[in-house]
Order: sequence, then C-alpha cells, then structure tokens
Amino acid sequence: MDGRDPYQVLGVERSASDAEIKRAFRRLARQHHPDRNPGDPAAEERFKSIQSAYDSIGSPQKRREHDQAEQFARFTGSGPGPRGLDDLLRQMMRGGAQEPPREPPKRGIDIELGIDVSSSLAESGGKIPFELSRLRRCKRCDGNTFRTGSNCAVCNGRGVHRRESTVTVTIPSKVAHGHRLRLRGLGNEHPMGTPGDLILMVRVDPGEGRRWESERLVQTLHVPYTAMLLGGNVEFNTPSGRTIRMQIDAGSQPGDRRRIPSEGWQGGPLDLELAIEDVGELTQEMIEALENLRNLGL
Repeated sequence: MDGRDPYQVLGVERSASDAEIKRAFRRLARQHHPDRNPGDPAAEERFKSIQSAYDSIGSPQKRREHDQAEQFARFTGSGPGPRGLDDLLRQMMRGGAQEPPREPPKRGIDIELGIDVSSSLAESGGKIPFELSRLRRCKRCDGNTFRTGSNCAVCNGRGVHRRESTVTVTIPSKVAHGHRLRLRGLGNEHPMGTPGDLILMVRVDPGEGRRWESERLVQTLHVPYTAMLLGGNVEFNTPSGRTIRMQIDAGSQPGDRRRIPSEGWQGGPLDLELAIEDVGELTQEMIEALENLRNLGL
C-alpha cells in the first residue's frame, strides 16, 4: 500500500461487505484502467493505487489481517501498520491507559472484526464458521514465563503466542446490518489473567448494485441519458424482489436521489441514486445523432 486508507481508495465504508468491496474494485478498475484512459499519464498511478488497496482488503483473510493490525495500532498509539506482539503485551499491562494504574487489570484486549453474512442468513438466522487469529496462553509454560526473564521455546517468554482457530458464530434472525455480536472470552488471552472478548460487526451483503451508507440501503438506478434530460419511466427490482415502475423527472442529474418508503432492508426506506446507463459501444446512428445534437448546442 502507498499509505492511503484502502477503504477510502475503493470508496467503501468500513462496514461494507466483502462482496461490496469486490464490486467496488471491479467498477473502479474498469473506470481507471490505462487502456480506457489513453493519453492520461495519471491513469496508471490511479489504477495501481486501486489494485494495491484491493490487495490489502480484497480477501477475507487479508482484510482481517489489515483490520487487526489497524486495531493494534490504535491500541498502542503508534499509527497505521502492523504492530509487534510486544507492543500488544505492553498495552495489556497498561490496561489501555497512558499511565499504568496501581493494579493493572489482568485481562486480554478485545478483538473487533467484521463478519459477512448473506441477506438470507441475516433474515433467517443460523450458524456460520469464522476464522479467528488471536493471542492464546502458551500451552508449554502456561504463561508463567511472562515478565519473569525466563525463556520458553514456544512463546519466547511472552506467555502468549498467536494461534489460528475456527469458531462457530450464531447469527440471530432478522439481524440488522451493523449489529455487534459479543462473544465473551474469545478475544486475546492474557498470560496472567482472563481473556478479552471477540466483538463481531455483522455486515449484510446488500446485493449487486446496492451499498450501505451507515445503516441505510442505497441502490444505484441506471437511467438512459435521454430519460435524464427528457424524463421517462424506468423499472427496477427492490431488495425483496418486487418490481417497481417509477417516473424520472426531466432535467434529473446523476447523483439525484429518491427515497422509497418500506422497500429497503427489513421494511426500511430504500434510497435510489440515479446514474447514467452505460450504452456500451456507440453505433454509427448514435454517433450521427449525437453530432447533430452537438451542432444544435446540446
């Protein structure tokens, strides 16, 4: 990465699902590909930045690694980027404060991550496996070498070391996007005390052509350019699969929004954002018609 926030580069919120991130990357990669921007020397740099951002958070594993590294950086106050295990252990002993308390709390640090669920699973509820990487108490020394100066061949005297595991998460029915699930005792373990908690933010996949803005569902509605200028009727499908026909006002602009009550996620409002429909390769007739419009001053 070039130091920029990959979420900002891809134009998605941190609560976006993995599927949303993939769709945003595909759209931006097509838009800024150097082959589609001949004569633009900055196109290649924009494309590289987009690709680098996707490399950082484009897969569930990479995204978890990025988010945990960022979380550790917030804990230690050391800025962005991966933090060392020793930094995290020092933070444990400080208890999250700048000055150490008289009796440091012996509790591992919580882990905050996102978990992606389909809309059907979010509606019905159910169980889902989740790959978790966390600090666990050393099995060999049982954490007893922590801060003693003794060495351990497994944890190097830290009392904990990172281990991978799969946990089963229960998703409640009709769960809201952004809902936080707290799994007690599944955070980072403390070499001399109790483990922290695992806090999972539910990320519901909104589906193709939709995205979340905080807890509001936004759907892109592609409209022919002529309908933008002259007005017209367009049809679209709601998240529930219902087909709606809507009037587009003459003189509408890309980015204009219409709010449709009760057609969003779980009966909430749905925001429609207008965008110009991509017509693909222009035919000769289209080119001639556009030339005539340009000659008329349009």
